Amino acid sequence: MKCAVIGAGLTGIKTASLLSGAGHDVTVFEKSRGLGGRLANRRLPWGELDIGAQYFTVRDSGFQNEVAGWEQAGVVCQWHFTPWQARQGQLRSSPDDTVRYIGTPLMNAPAYSLATGLSVRCQCTIVTVTRHSQGWQLNTLEGARFDGFDWLIVTSPAEQSRALLAHCGDLVAHVPPAIHRSCWAVGLATRGEVAADIQGIFGDDTVRWVSRLSSRPGFQYGGDSDDVWMLHFAPQWSEQQGKETTLDIGQVGLDWLQSVTGRTLERVAEHRHFWRYANIKSVSFDKPCLIDAEQQLAIAGAWCAGGRVEGAWLSAVKLVQMLDGLAR
Repeated sequence: MKCAVIGAGLTGIKTASLLSGAGHDVTVFEKSRGLGGRLANRRLPWGELDIGAQYFTVRDSGFQNEVAGWEQAGVVCQWHFTPWQARQGQLRSSPDDTVRYIGTPLMNAPAYSLATGLSVRCQCTIVTVTRHSQGWQLNTLEGARFDGFDWLIVTSPAEQSRALLAHCGDLVAHVPPAIHRSCWAVGLATRGEVAADIQGIFGDDTVRWVSRLSSRPGFQYGGDSDDVWMLHFAPQWSEQQGKETTLDIGQVGLDWLQSVTGRTLERVAEHRHFWRYANIKSVSFDKPCLIDAEQQLAIAGAWCAGGRVEGAWLSAVKLVQMLDGLAR
């Protein structure tokens, strides 16, 4: 079976890995330069920043087995810290028993590990897909065409999947039209002393989460800063500002961080990224994936299973299980 997988996030790469391992001919198409989707990072002179998911947790036993293998392979490790909570402008310790994992050296390490041996075409943006008698045809923004795929599997965010598959039958009608919320992400390199035990902060209506990246195991940073932080702004705040805001997001983040820590900090460097498809809205969707067996078309992704890293993995596993069932 010849399969095209659109999207090299964790769902796409895990799907491709499972199908390839079962002997199928799989090609992954990814519009970005790297793998991982929302496990993305930026390698800057002053730090290697995870700009998307900051850690992940495990509930499913199957995913726990996968993560144990990743730990053994050295592509993930546990991040041990006691989180803090910002309440009324002040920090209070908020201990819990949650086990948090991070990719090593960066969050997309598991995706790259799974991609070993796969055919992945990066910087290849699929703009149209068509089902012909000879299979699926894919056309790219760059002007290339790929033909003859038995199955097409789309793992893009729901909104992008709907747009791409708008003329591909009834399956797309089951995809929520607007399931994601936006998020401004800001990386800050700072000078100034902050208590060593402040590593992760649950925020408020302005900043939702802060990671002290420089406290994480194996973090690499350069320059002359004391710390590197990643701030994820709250969905409503991010949407109110929008991608084209003229607001100095970095300064807002620095002011917020200084306010809750009670410390004076100097901004040495910053990096901003607007995630259009970040957080998942509270909507009713109880399918790990969608399949049209007649057209041999499937849709999957983290958004099918709550939006978490684990959800991305589960969506892929359930999809391949269902495809295997159809083949029997």
